[in-house]
Amino acid sequence: MDKIQYKSEQVGEAFAYQALFEYFGAEIFIGPGLELKLQELANVIFQDVPDSEYYGATVRYKTGETFVGINTQQPLRIRYFTAAHELWHLLEFSEMIVEEINHERAADRFAAALMMPASLIRLLWERLRKDFGNEKAVIMIADMASAPYEAVVRRIKELKLNIPSSIKKYSESEWINQRKVLRLTESPLDKAFPFSQFKKYEKELENSIQKGKLSNMEAASKLAQVSPDIAKEYQQEAIKKLNAAQEEDQQ
Repeated sequence: MDKIQYKSEQVGEAFAYQALFEYFGAEIFIGPGLELKLQELANVIFQDVPDSEYYGATVRYKTGETFVGINTQQPLRIRYFTAAHELWHLLEFSEMIVEEINHERAADRFAAALMMPASLIRLLWERLRKDFGNEKAVIMIADMASAPYEAVVRRIKELKLNIPSSIKKYSESEWINQRKVLRLTESPLDKAFPFSQFKKYEKELENSIQKGKLSNMEAASKLAQVSPDIAKEYQQEAIKKLNAAQEEDQQ
């Protein structure tokens, strides 16, 4: 590992410890809470993008507004790790660092340390591997932390804990298959739950409807690609109003 990568890893670890206490209050497994925290701090756009290589992105505009995109086509555990990674960019830790680092590597280390606090992993790993074996221990920690299997293995290696070389290179799909081999139940964390949502935009359109600046059908049209479920509700409401008006005219 070169000096820049080593420094990147250390910086990511240190800021994760700070963020864990500042935003979550303790060294705990935060899992789904990551997306909730993102929504508190930024405009989060949940995107249904059929691209296995796209995970998410953070965009900051000159106006000061920040938008974070999360691809809901990714399995839940990957989605949560992406949220943790983007939290690094959102909190602008890079602005506090004067030394040269690899910010993407720092963000990945930050995400791993945030989702899997060192104290918890050190405590759990030796106990679980002793009681259940290495592979089951990895799977159990991945489920507890709502984290990707590969990230768990990498985290164990980062903390210099013992792990057999035979399982270090398993892919996510191989770990999912390993659950079957070990006769472990399927996890919803391995599944994607695609949806699209942009709460800030939805709220702005709702306000416009209430003020009479926008019709339900116009709002439905604007939300069709961003929040199709909400768009359908507006469309149904528009049809309901139209039918009511026609009945009134007939009377």
